[in-house]
Amino acid sequence: MSSINFLTPGFNKAGQNNIDNQGGVIGPDNDPVINDLVTVFTSPGTFTRAATEGTVLVVAGGGGASNRGGGSGAGGTRIATSHPFPASGVPVSVGSGGAGDGPYPWSNASGGSSSFGAASPISCTGGGRGGNRPYPPGQGSGPRAPGGPGGSGGGGARQFTTSPSASGGSGTAGEGNSGGGGTQDWSGYAGGGGGYTESGNTDGTGFGGDGLDISPYFPGSTNIGQLEPVDGNYWVGGGGVGSTGSGSAGLGGGGYGPTQATNTSGGGGGSSYGSAGAQGADGVVAISEAGAGPSRSSGMWNLKAQYTAAINNNWPS
Repeated sequence: MSSINFLTPGFNKAGQNNIDNQGGVIGPDNDPVINDLVTVFTSPGTFTRAATEGTVLVVAGGGGASNRGGGSGAGGTRIATSHPFPASGVPVSVGSGGAGDGPYPWSNASGGSSSFGAASPISCTGGGRGGNRPYPPGQGSGPRAPGGPGGSGGGGARQFTTSPSASGGSGTAGEGNSGGGGTQDWSGYAGGGGGYTESGNTDGTGFGGDGLDISPYFPGSTNIGQLEPVDGNYWVGGGGVGSTGSGSAGLGGGGYGPTQATNTSGGGGGSSYGSAGAQGADGVVAISEAGAGPSRSSGMWNLKAQYTAAINNNWPS
């Protein structure tokens, strides 16, 4: 577990105007700021409140993918604002990403669950594993071909001509969406994993569903979620890409190899034709308490400015 603090605007300058005849040291105009307190859990622990309510993000571990299989589903994701905190400590659990694997026999796994156990608990289900291609090619039915269910469901595997189409796994209401289905034939495609805001593809491209942009809730975050170049924001809960298609992972989700989901996004692992499937990204639990972090009053202030701020109870200590 680690704690990080993000600066947010505090209060206006007090007594900084009309300073010509007041004495004191005159310096640059700097606003005092009161920080939000952001506590981040990447492993199990106990949360102790500094405020009575705040914003809570819970992300479960993403599912793992296999070689030539479907993209994995993202870990279930929930965001709650103005969530009440009890006076006693709150137990927190954080799910790990599911394992990925290479060629047959398949052993890729779904992700682990995460929870914030307050009086009003928030829990999320691990992402569903990606579906596996039937083996050997003549096999008519593969029990692991459909994507696994989860917070978001895994994508169905690419199928052979003699194999039935593989469905995507189902998602959990309020946590994510279903995975896309795998198509049939030698030129078929695997389905993409489901994400928090979108289902995995259903058109054979392998696109994973997009996740949740957490930048509005945790501004300035650098260790929550996955940085996405498309907008420069941090995302969680995106679906993994399915193999052999023309698509890509969802925002906050994973590709394969060097582009697999990283950090604490809970993204589903991606699959490719020639590489081992990627493991899912680990989950995270993050809590933001407005105005509960350390205070700061940088710059130079004249005595009246300090006095006026202090008697109005808005001078940082």
